[in-house]
Amino acid sequence: MSNKFIGTWELESVIVKQGDTVIHPFGKDAKGILFYGDEYMSVQIMMPVDYPLSDERKQQLKLEDLAHTLKTIGYMGYFGTYEIDEVNQKVIHNVEGAIAQTRIGKEEIRNYWFEDGKLVLSTGTTELTWLKI
Repeated sequence: MSNKFIGTWELESVIVKQGDTVIHPFGKDAKGILFYGDEYMSVQIMMPVDYPLSDERKQQLKLEDLAHTLKTIGYMGYFGTYEIDEVNQKVIHNVEGAIAQTRIGKEEIRNYWFEDGKLVLSTGTTELTWLKI
């Protein structure tokens, strides 16, 4: 398989599925960019300006730390090397630098699939859909 990941991807959506309910935890207008090179990757996501984040939503999604970071500074990002596990359809991001320093030196593991020319990265109930640009 050629590396379909290589290139620049624009964030189309971030959704959380809870049963039949689909939630946009960072708003429908979140912006993001994802880059995969031969060895390195980088991701940046920005919450819309003045997006209201209720206490109920934070508790419901159990994303309080990430939601707090995004709400406070409106931005998250990290970079590092990456590996593709084709057998298990996972991509492993080896975090070398991040705005949230607790992520440095850790792995961010995502399930992946390609659908209608888009890349979907998933962590359980959360899905990020990216469109190649």
